Amino acid sequence: MPIAGVTILTERKKTMDVLNQLQSIRNLTTYGIHKENYIVAVLEADKSSDLEQMTEKLKEEIPGVLGIYPAYINFEDELKDNL
Repeated sequence: MPIAGVTILTERKKTMDVLNQLQSIRNLTTYGIHKENYIVAVLEADKSSDLEQMTEKLKEEIPGVLGIYPAYINFEDELKDNL
């Protein structure tokens, strides 16, 4: 299962609204706010392409999200399954 640790850049005035919306999304865990407008989160998916789709959907559908930036991505299980 691919996993990505990300920071989600938000508009400062909308950070709490974004955090509240993120907390209801399946396969997404939040770990708090950093420097007023970054939300620390971990995303999980069945395939790495699903992680990409998930981040695009978050950027498009949640007002106040300015960008999603990966800190790490682990998809070695996906690679093992394809060998």
